[in-house]
Amino acid sequence: MYKNILTKKFFKDNLVKDLTVQQFVYAQIETPELSQIASDLVRRFDNRADEERERLLRESDPDILLKMLRGKSDPINHHIVFQKVLEQEEVIIPRILGMLKTSLNVVFIENAVKILANTGKDYLEDLLKILDEIRSPYALSLTCITLGFIADEDAIPVLLKKYNELKNLYPGETYEQGPLYGLIKLNERFYN
Repeated sequence: MYKNILTKKFFKDNLVKDLTVQQFVYAQIETPELSQIASDLVRRFDNRADEERERLLRESDPDILLKMLRGKSDPINHHIVFQKVLEQEEVIIPRILGMLKTSLNVVFIENAVKILANTGKDYLEDLLKILDEIRSPYALSLTCITLGFIADEDAIPVLLKKYNELKNLYPGETYEQGPLYGLIKLNERFYN
């Protein structure tokens, strides 16, 4: 449907920048098991987060899990926090969506978009509804990556618009890379 927009020329003219947060988050969403593998490897040599891990495995309070998403847990245990959030996604995801609109907490934003890209339910409509309400360009950028993983082709014009907006509004930043990665993923999913 939009193959004429996502051409080789488009991607040649709009290059991915190396070593950006968006590149890192994209890779983490693309391969979520890497986080657990890295955590398991670190845990073999460092037991600093073992007590927290045991507590997290028993945790079910949504407020505490949301606090953990905001950086109140050791990164070694983030995959456990994600797992616990997804066990209660009907309760917690609506709260995450609300917080994503106004949050400036980079740890929360990164965790939120990774979770939203890997839920069992479809939150596409919810994400599209809040897209223009997201205040932080960082959060908007990373949310666009998530859309690349969960949206259908109809999101291509939306991501293209966000790409151009972020590129024009923040020329010295890498925020436009989020929508670009979203477009790359949609191109991969629908046209390759």
